[in-house]
Amino acid sequence: MDYIGAEIPNPPVISYLAPEQKESSFLPLTSLELLKQHGTKVKRLREGNLKELNTDTSTNTSGHQALSTANIMKLARAQLLELNSQKADVLSTVASYIGAQSALSSEVSDDLGLAILLQAAAENVFNQQYVYARKLLSICDNFSSKSGNPAQRIIHYFAESLREKIDREWGIISSTSEDLEGKVKKPMDEKLAMISLQPGMMASQQENPFCLVSQFTAIGSIRATVASAKKVHLIDFGLDNGSHWTLIMQDFAARYDCPLELLKITAVGTSKPMMEETGKWLSSFANSINLPFSFNIVVSDLKDLKEEIFKLEVDEVVAVYLDKRLWTMLAWPNYLEALLGVIKNLKPCVMVVQEMEASTNNPIFLERFYEGLIFISGTFESLNDCMDNHILYRKLTEEVYCRNMIQNIITAEGSERVHRLERVAFWRALFAKFGIVETPLSRSSFCRARLLLKRSARYSSFTIDMDGKCLILGWKGTPLISVSAWKFQHD
Repeated sequence: MDYIGAEIPNPPVISYLAPEQKESSFLPLTSLELLKQHGTKVKRLREGNLKELNTDTSTNTSGHQALSTANIMKLARAQLLELNSQKADVLSTVASYIGAQSALSSEVSDDLGLAILLQAAAENVFNQQYVYARKLLSICDNFSSKSGNPAQRIIHYFAESLREKIDREWGIISSTSEDLEGKVKKPMDEKLAMISLQPGMMASQQENPFCLVSQFTAIGSIRATVASAKKVHLIDFGLDNGSHWTLIMQDFAARYDCPLELLKITAVGTSKPMMEETGKWLSSFANSINLPFSFNIVVSDLKDLKEEIFKLEVDEVVAVYLDKRLWTMLAWPNYLEALLGVIKNLKPCVMVVQEMEASTNNPIFLERFYEGLIFISGTFESLNDCMDNHILYRKLTEEVYCRNMIQNIITAEGSERVHRLERVAFWRALFAKFGIVETPLSRSSFCRARLLLKRSARYSSFTIDMDGKCLILGWKGTPLISVSAWKFQHD
């Protein structure tokens, strides 16, 4: 169902949005295109003059650097392939120029050199040439840090994880993360960290184009599908702070032609206190707008769910929202398929899915390393730009959540490697096994989101593409999030 003809309500005035910016002419480049575009400068790098590769800091018409962090990583990969084809020694060709005469050298040049060394180190780890890999990583350590620019922070965390992988292979630390004294290290608790992130994350969501577009489009697509229902049951697998549901609650409260009899939200998760707190807040909000509302919680791991837990009513219309939840089960495909079977038995009228758009589920180490590097590059740069007013929370997000993801992608194997991402093509193939077919997203909701987005100062960095009926959201050309809507074919 497409909603192109639907009326678009006037968007609310949001004070933090800057005047509308001209749309960027930036287009993402492949590694080969980047190498061709910067071929002369790259040749000079190979000939031993890294500092001359400085035109990459030129800006486009919107004032952004011509090369994003992700494109620096892609250009580094292309240059490394070129060096490998020449059988050149990466260490001697690149390393001696990084940081030399720093007052004259380009920051982009230094970042490119470090990116080449990092990826060369990953290749050597893959080939079990650990001594040489550590030499490359030692230079990365000297010229990168978690307080540098996005490229330097990324190189710092990836180099750290590569060193840990080498240490594990050498038996210096075990898979149980023991330190050198044999004491088991306590891993950073992501759940506790994310609780501490809540205030800043809620504030930064109001300034983040990803939230504007993804939530308006996702929740708006649910709203359009249940527009005429009198009793609506929304099942949220991963409630977070619940603020996304206020969009649909306000629309239901203003539906005078066909008043809603009851809106029920069921939250599924493992943190009962967090869900209860969110439920109280949503109930208070519903009461303030005179919306008939009930809130239920299901405390359970996704792998243990059964359809009878949800206590569905015969006359209610069910919709399912999965926001970055399916990827968490890719390490256990049987549980993932069982979950989809449960959702199908709930007979929802629509299932809206948001997932991270990358492929770190590859069993080949070098492939998932590169996929993770590009995805994290886009993520770090978007965090850097969108959370500039919330630096503390940006740092916490990077140092806890993103760092753990990088570490898991690089160092873990088997079922311990839980940070597995897949692109929308994978989900299409999996859903097809369950008779789940893609349906268009709400056009009116997307247009409403874009109206807000165009007034943002960060609009020119935001990229929007369609993959079939699926919306792909990216940052400076790097895909990061997919938003899609699905319907079930029942027997």
